[in-house]
Amino acid sequence: MARKIVNTRKNVRRLKAHTRVIQATNRALFAVILLCLAVGFFVSYLPQKKQLLTLQQQLANTLEREAQSKEFLENIEITLDSLKNDPTYLEIQARDRLPWYRPGETVFRIERE
Repeated sequence: MARKIVNTRKNVRRLKAHTRVIQATNRALFAVILLCLAVGFFVSYLPQKKQLLTLQQQLANTLEREAQSKEFLENIEITLDSLKNDPTYLEIQARDRLPWYRPGETVFRIERE
C-alpha cells in the first residue's frame, strides 16, 4: 500500500524553510563563482598591462631617438648645403677652424682655458 503524503502546515513550513536555505546557498555559490571569475580575469590582466606599459615606453623612447636623428640629419644637410652654396659661410668656417686669413689681415686668437 502506498503511503499518502499529507500536506500539513508543518510540512509546508519545513519545505519553505528548506527552499530558502537552498536559494541562499545557490546565491552564495553564484557570488563565489563570480568572484573567482573576476579575480581570474584581473590576475590575467596584470601581466598584459605590464607588458603594454613596457612596450609603450619603448615606443616613446624609439620615437624620441628618431626625432633626434631627424634633427641631426637636418642640421648636417643644412651645413652641407651651406658649405656647397654659400661662400660667406665657407669663409667663416675656414677662418674659425683653420689658420686661414687674407693677405694684410692681422688675426688675434683668444684661447680659452
